[in-house]
Amino acid sequence: MPSAAPVRSVAAVLVAGILLAGCSGKKEKATTASELPERLCWGAFDAKVVAPLLGKGKKVTEDTRDAFSLAADLDKITCRVQLDGATVMTAFAWRKPSGSDSFWQALDPLHPEKLDLGRKGLVWDGGATLLYTCRTPAESFELELSIDNGPASVESAKAKALNAQLMKEYQDFTRKRLNCAP
Repeated sequence: MPSAAPVRSVAAVLVAGILLAGCSGKKEKATTASELPERLCWGAFDAKVVAPLLGKGKKVTEDTRDAFSLAADLDKITCRVQLDGATVMTAFAWRKPSGSDSFWQALDPLHPEKLDLGRKGLVWDGGATLLYTCRTPAESFELELSIDNGPASVESAKAKALNAQLMKEYQDFTRKRLNCAP
């Protein structure tokens, strides 16, 4: 019966080769706030707050095809932040008829916590959502805001705190931009 030693030797060489190949490639550096624009997504978010939630990579771009506006005939607007071509953060704003509600049971598996902003809100490791009534001099409507970001490389409590801060910024931004009464 042949010895198992040659098989183990070949396996050890293969494993070592795989490990070395993983280390020999060009390493991606962490994205830092200094590499980002000062503000992201129509100017709604401070890049220093967003940066820890983006992960590691080289090039950050954003897709905000439209200026931030939610006229009666435009009920939804989106911003996507991309890192090395992959979407790592998305911000949505939906204009809804006055008195509308939002149902977020689909978020239950994420174990969200209550966010004390607007009429109701939730925050979790990978994002936050909020519903508030926007009262302008001309009309009232509901505004649902949502931020989704990829798996953060920060611990859970810090990710939730950053997402809560981003949602506060987003609500303040939309109030100013849409002329909503506080």
